Amino acid sequence: MSHTIKGNLSAYLCGRDCSEYLSQVKVRIYLPLADVNIAAVSSAEIKDTFREVTEEEIKSKQDRLLAEAEADMEGNFTIKIDERYSRSALEIDFYCGSVPRPPLPPKKGKERQFHITTFVPQWKTSENQENWIANFAYIIPDKWWCLIKGRYFDVWTICGVLTDCKTGKPLEGVSVIAMDADFITDDELGRNTTDSNGHFKIYYTSVEFKKTFLSPIINIETDVTLPFASGPDVYFQLEYGGQRFALETKADRRNNVGYCLCVKLCSKELIPVDSSVPPSFTHFGLTQHIPIQAGINSATGKTLGNYAFFSSVNLVGTISKKINAQPMEYLFEYQEVANPADALNPSGWSPVVPNMIDKTVIGYLWTFTGDPSNPIAYEPYFINGTGTEKTVTFNGNWIQVPQDSNFAPHVDAEILKLNTEKLTGVTSIDMAMPTSGIGNATVSAARPHTSNRYFAIRMKQRQAGGSATVSGTSKPIAVYNVLYQNVNKYGSWAHTTVDNQYIALSVDLEEIISGSSGCSKITTDLHIKYGARNENLGSVSLSIVGPHKPGQSFGFDTVALMAAPETFGSTQLVFTPPTDTVADLLACAYTVSVSATALLTTGDSNLGSYYDFVSFCKV
Repeated sequence: MSHTIKGNLSAYLCGRDCSEYLSQVKVRIYLPLADVNIAAVSSAEIKDTFREVTEEEIKSKQDRLLAEAEADMEGNFTIKIDERYSRSALEIDFYCGSVPRPPLPPKKGKERQFHITTFVPQWKTSENQENWIANFAYIIPDKWWCLIKGRYFDVWTICGVLTDCKTGKPLEGVSVIAMDADFITDDELGRNTTDSNGHFKIYYTSVEFKKTFLSPIINIETDVTLPFASGPDVYFQLEYGGQRFALETKADRRNNVGYCLCVKLCSKELIPVDSSVPPSFTHFGLTQHIPIQAGINSATGKTLGNYAFFSSVNLVGTISKKINAQPMEYLFEYQEVANPADALNPSGWSPVVPNMIDKTVIGYLWTFTGDPSNPIAYEPYFINGTGTEKTVTFNGNWIQVPQDSNFAPHVDAEILKLNTEKLTGVTSIDMAMPTSGIGNATVSAARPHTSNRYFAIRMKQRQAGGSATVSGTSKPIAVYNVLYQNVNKYGSWAHTTVDNQYIALSVDLEEIISGSSGCSKITTDLHIKYGARNENLGSVSLSIVGPHKPGQSFGFDTVALMAAPETFGSTQLVFTPPTDTVADLLACAYTVSVSATALLTTGDSNLGSYYDFVSFCKV
């Protein structure tokens, strides 16, 4: 029968409230020295026997080594002992070259060996009575393990629990951030998210709290109070849903903490941390995040991808609750220029008034819910909110930033949604005409050419009652808000018209226009007529769906865009083999489709493709 020791190694970091497994350490089993007092050493408390083994001792006891095994990620190990030594007491050591610090990889260092105890196995038969099993479990005291991790491997640890001060319930899913209060700048030591019991562990190294404004040239702890401190001065912040909160301030710091810090934290309220980013207007669109200067082509007013703007555009930037300890107010202004390269007139600005602003979220109120599984709720704060929604107030055209203690203003997010249709108005162009007009120019006195218009946008901010400062001015941007009415669809085959189209797009067949019902049959000729209109056309393409003979294919040449604002014309099928003609098409039904795009964007999404089609029968 085999003799197997099944063991587990773990360690305290802050007593029973915080522990971890000794993962991937080597467990070594030795025979004791012949002259050792087995009764004395095996009965001694492990806290009195635990010690580091010197390199000389490791070499001297090498001939007494019976077996070794590596512990798994949960500190479990299994070692088989030769039956000859099953009645002997055994020395148990572990040898480690790294220590855990999840979720980061283990921290490596110089390999060291530690003696745990002299162990007298208590053998019991396994369930199938074929093997002898002895169990061994050991938890290293925190005074030892914190010293080993900190001094030898430079892994410092914070163990704690976070609760709601009012209810005492644990707060789950909240990031606890450890900050080092330094003389010049405060550094983030590390962070961890609380579990279902509100517990968290934060691992860091001395590098995190020795950073200075001169790093990496000079790394020292920047607390210059003499004598120089050896550990960081720690206080805590929280983060939830991307928002940071001030659980404590620099004044609450714990000075010169050791390798292990044990804390019990509770939060009474959620006070957002003020952003270090100054109030500013920086981008168009949350998704595309187009810089207001570098992202705009000065010659065209379009984005670098050649898009003009339309509809509602998110103006992105940062606001704060206060300026110079006073409530912040901000507004936007606009100025129209004839050409995007024109110089701006310092006195030519007009305010963006409240009815030019679409409903906009500018930040959130954060509160505790009392629900441990979903501890924090947030409520949006709107410009032009409705009903019971939290809504900002205006001071004339100035937007007053909410001053609620738990309000977190937007940072690099939307701060105003500008309805560009209120700037330009919406131009409607009536495209009503007989289908015979498809494929021809449409610009006329009745349907005039409407060009892009160009507007510069800027933000101004001030403390309540103070003087204003400009905090971001865009280059003039191209804006196009035109809708086409009574646009022909489905040609002469199933003719109808549609309204409110951003692209006037139509297709028809010359050969069915003359038919009384638009259902004339195709025999030997097929001329496709098409037209697409928008100042910012991006593409126009034709396609056909229908059966073909073996070895036969057919389609259309690429449609070349014409000068703004429209592309139109007539074309025919291109066959393979080139000797085939319309007369060689199979007798069946076919559909010709046209699609078009216009390069228009809100900064978050682009205008989608437009389509039209017409069907015919080949006989």
